[in-house]
Amino acid sequence: MSTTQEYYIRKASETDARGPFTLEQLSSLSENGQVDAETYYYDAATEAWAPINGNAELMQTLFPTKKVLRVRAKAANEMKTLNTVSENDRPITVNDMLLAAEGRTEDTRDKADPAIARGQAANIGSYASLTILLVTAAAYLLPHIDIVTTLDLPAILQAPLIILGVINLLLAVCIGLGAVSSYPFIRFAAMLGLGFAGTLFYFNGDTLPLAFSAAAALGLYLCTILLNIAGVIFFALLGVLGAIGLAHHFFTT
Repeated sequence: MSTTQEYYIRKASETDARGPFTLEQLSSLSENGQVDAETYYYDAATEAWAPINGNAELMQTLFPTKKVLRVRAKAANEMKTLNTVSENDRPITVNDMLLAAEGRTEDTRDKADPAIARGQAANIGSYASLTILLVTAAAYLLPHIDIVTTLDLPAILQAPLIILGVINLLLAVCIGLGAVSSYPFIRFAAMLGLGFAGTLFYFNGDTLPLAFSAAAALGLYLCTILLNIAGVIFFALLGVLGAIGLAHHFFTT
């Protein structure tokens, strides 16, 4: 099993997916209780969601079979009691047991779980990507809505940004339906928009729309890659502001 393969996961009752995660990150999530045998993963080979326990190789990697250790019985006079009392001991409270069940101890309770942080970053990136795609689709399509509704092909070819708008709208629908497997296509669309629309703005001397287009494309691309909350928030804001600026340009000119 490749250690560089990326996985998207979700609970059976959830519609939003998290990821992409490497196999090492999935192992960390399973150790922390964030992933169990019934968690669903996206199988790129079958293009379908399947439970982890349905993949024997992945199951063995994330939840290896534990060996049973047999201990020789000792005589009573050989056994040392563990119930020793120290002056530093204190009673174990219910709160201590709850924190221990969550994997948080006195040494770790003030530290954030990196797996949870990565999941939150992925969710922020997903919502930001959806917003950027919808706003840019509106920017490209609404000023030419009469051409779009009549499906006038010669007119569409004279306004090629309509095609970018349709692509962005379709990708937004995919994200809205939870199809995280569309992320590679979203990255391609971001670069296509930057190259195509950017070239048009450049030759027309539209410097400000060119900057808005670059900001939207860069924000969209990195929102589907980064798993760092601070980085995702920064590029999400950059992409959304770029998309809004682009829409304002088309709606006012």
